[in-house]
Amino acid sequence: GWFNAIPMKGVNTPQNEGAFAISGDGTYIVFTACDRRESYGSCDLYYSMLLDGKWTRPVNMGKVVNSVTWDSHPTLSVDGRKMIFSSRRKGSIGGSDLWMTEKDDKGSWTTPINLGSVINTVGDDESPFLHPDGQTLYFRSNGRPGMGQFDIYYSRYDIENDIWTEPVNLGYPINTEGNEGNMTVSLDG
Repeated sequence: GWFNAIPMKGVNTPQNEGAFAISGDGTYIVFTACDRRESYGSCDLYYSMLLDGKWTRPVNMGKVVNSVTWDSHPTLSVDGRKMIFSSRRKGSIGGSDLWMTEKDDKGSWTTPINLGSVINTVGDDESPFLHPDGQTLYFRSNGRPGMGQFDIYYSRYDIENDIWTEPVNLGYPINTEGNEGNMTVSLDG
């Protein structure tokens, strides 16, 4: 059964921590923290590692990943080498877009790239979740025709053509006339 929740020592502060992703092996977490002294924008992405049973002091992911605006809602690939997140940075098509960064051979995160107009709209595209299959991306958007202000969609990565497919609305009863948020999907779907 479930036991009572306990705070993550070393990660939580009296400030605002939220929207997180954890690596498949459970030893690396990326999360959003807002309005910190060392932030580059209003909200930045930070990481912490589980070493000897304790979470390390969180580290800002730096200027390569974070922008002078809002960066949030990370999701990690199972191997922890790819991250998709929401950002309102320069180069966005709409208010907030989905961006992707990958770890290079030296273990450094590369300059994020916009996932493009198949995924992103002139509205807000947020809360990505990359399924453990590495090819199915779930996210919420208010820039597409839907049932409510924000609906949840999915897209599949077409490996052969190196593109994301046109997003599909998950429909009712997942989507309603309200605002749908983020989601996580189990390994078996």
